[in-house]
Amino acid sequence: MYEHFTPGRNIWKKVSRWMFFTMERIFVLVIVFGITYLMIKSFYPYNIGKYGLILIVSNALLAGFLILPSPSNPMGLMYQEILRGILKSSKHATGDLTAITENKKREEK
Repeated sequence: MYEHFTPGRNIWKKVSRWMFFTMERIFVLVIVFGITYLMIKSFYPYNIGKYGLILIVSNALLAGFLILPSPSNPMGLMYQEILRGILKSSKHATGDLTAITENKKREEK
């Protein structure tokens, strides 16, 4: 019964028919717009003004950028690419590592 896997059963990665919104993309949009709402409420409590509108538009553009497919992994999103770069920035790349074994010099006989 469980010998065959039917693709498309994962609701978190399943692509919907409307603008390719997955649950992951919706969560990213909700988080970014929630942070935007809290920023507007704290910075501009009475009058949003033109700077508040600039903040709203810039965060909307940021949210749109974060849900784009990443260039290195088309199944991933840009926010994953950015987080991966931030978290791995303190680690050395494999090309930066030096050999730690000493070379044994051959003795001529």
